[in-house]
Amino acid sequence: MGSNMELLSTGIDGLDYMLGGGIPKRHIVAVVGQYGTGKTTLGLHFVYAGLQNGEKCIILSFDEDEESLFQDAISFGMDFESYAENLEITRLEASEVKESLRKIKSDLPEVIKAMNASRVLVDTISVFEALFDESERYKALSSIRNVLKSAGVTAIITSEADKNNPTSSKYGLLEYICDGAISLKYIRGSELDEVRLGIEVVKMRRVKHSRVPKPYEITDSGIVVFEREEIF
Repeated sequence: MGSNMELLSTGIDGLDYMLGGGIPKRHIVAVVGQYGTGKTTLGLHFVYAGLQNGEKCIILSFDEDEESLFQDAISFGMDFESYAENLEITRLEASEVKESLRKIKSDLPEVIKAMNASRVLVDTISVFEALFDESERYKALSSIRNVLKSAGVTAIITSEADKNNPTSSKYGLLEYICDGAISLKYIRGSELDEVRLGIEVVKMRRVKHSRVPKPYEITDSGIVVFEREEIF
């Protein structure tokens, strides 16, 4: 299953190993995690791997501006500035819901086509979701998913985790509209154990992947996954 499917590196060797080689091309993948677990950092790894491979990439941010994202990347040794001509960063104001949706539905396909972009990072969708009521939230997310699917890109969409269920996105919808879901979470065996960071591939359609959570750390070089270790 998936033997003939082209896989794109996430830029994190241990995660690629868990995924059986990387993220399938044209998949839309949710990256869900609590505050401080490295959701944006994982997304930056994904974009940087594409830039290093000569690909054109787009970042849509509902949180940080271009300068902040560049500084975040630099702090982990990712020199985005050297690839600036192949990278488009757009900050969307989540409070301007209609305008943000319009830009995504009408402008984004044109930008992807003009750039011939292959990778897109949307960070973080939770800020955007919060402005919709329950009946409209799924429709808004589906609109974004459909744009990305129609454009034929491979994308990561980050989301805050539900406070009561760290494997689920904040509103429990994102993982259902995506082809894959990766969970980042704090793990503690007991009250006396040290807190560790754990990564789990919750789902990845059409490919065989590991379902065993693995420990990881956020280092000066970004995320390092210890795919051959157990969490405890």
